[in-house]
Amino acid sequence: MSSTIGHRPTGVLKFGGSSFASAAHYRDVAAHIRARVEAGERLVVVVSGMPGATENLREIARSIDPGVSVEALHGVLPLADTIGAGLLRIALRGEGVDAVMLHGDRTGLRSDGTRHKAATLTGFDPAPLEEAFTRAPVVVLPGGQADDGGGTPAWLGKNSSDLSATALAGALGLKTCEIYSDVNGVYDADPRLVPEARRIPALSYEDVVLLGHHGAKVLHPEAVRAAQRHSVQIVCRLNTGEFEAGSVIDGVGDGIGVDSVIIDARSVVAEFGTSSEAELALAALESAGVPVSVPDWPGRHLVVVNGGFFDVRRCLDENGLTGEITDERMVTEVRAGHPVLHVAPTADTALDWGHRLHADLRDRASALV
Repeated sequence: MSSTIGHRPTGVLKFGGSSFASAAHYRDVAAHIRARVEAGERLVVVVSGMPGATENLREIARSIDPGVSVEALHGVLPLADTIGAGLLRIALRGEGVDAVMLHGDRTGLRSDGTRHKAATLTGFDPAPLEEAFTRAPVVVLPGGQADDGGGTPAWLGKNSSDLSATALAGALGLKTCEIYSDVNGVYDADPRLVPEARRIPALSYEDVVLLGHHGAKVLHPEAVRAAQRHSVQIVCRLNTGEFEAGSVIDGVGDGIGVDSVIIDARSVVAEFGTSSEAELALAALESAGVPVSVPDWPGRHLVVVNGGFFDVRRCLDENGLTGEITDERMVTEVRAGHPVLHVAPTADTALDWGHRLHADLRDRASALV
């Protein structure tokens, strides 16, 4: 995907849902963007919905019809990001910034139009952005949406605003993409769960894909792959205060690997009676496009969906599989880029194990100094 846009943007900024916890946060982000426009920048701004907005829509849909289809959900869930983009445009106008908002089918991104699962990006049309930049220096887009080929927005899946941003940066030929969230980078554990966690200043694309696959709350793995394909450097920034930069993700250091501990409180562990049934479940879940791992646990046949936000029980039922969803959670210890999987009996145990593993990680690091 590449293009030559006459009124060329100078940057792509993506603001995650935590950036918009209140009306005041919209105004703060708008003021930050205003300062950059005043410095001469022309910006594509990719926006997520307010915290919990997507899951709230999912809950409402299921309260109306517990058996709501995936296709019907995909017609509703993207509205959270669309509303978020519209509200930021209002805040920008309030700051005196000319801004154009484009809806999900006008982002320039094209998809395969899949309806039964998250759509896949297939190309880029520069025309919508080209026209928008003739009218304003800022173009605001809802994240995670693309043209399905028939004039209807197609959803790219949960947490896919990152993917929109890096794909657009690559298609526009930009060298960097800035991702704003409530932490200024990638840490060696989730700082919300492990206060002693330390930020990792520089990571490779492969590092971040690995961490995300095992349930770390980092960038969408496909977003990182899109950046990697186009050699786009990802700069992580804090979404409040001075909006300072933190971790940088690029191709430098590929193959070195990081040390980290991932406490995946959202993981879903399913146990099966036979290895053949576990293999069928693995195939079904991989086909659905969710991150899956298989712990090597003697005497047990386990399949784990990492990161949550997927109805594992429904997927198993639809495929005639009778696996048991357990109360267990995954803790993954990453040593020099190599994952070691631990199955904790409960969420509380996972947190305790994670703290211990992180303390060991810090002790090892100190011993090398």
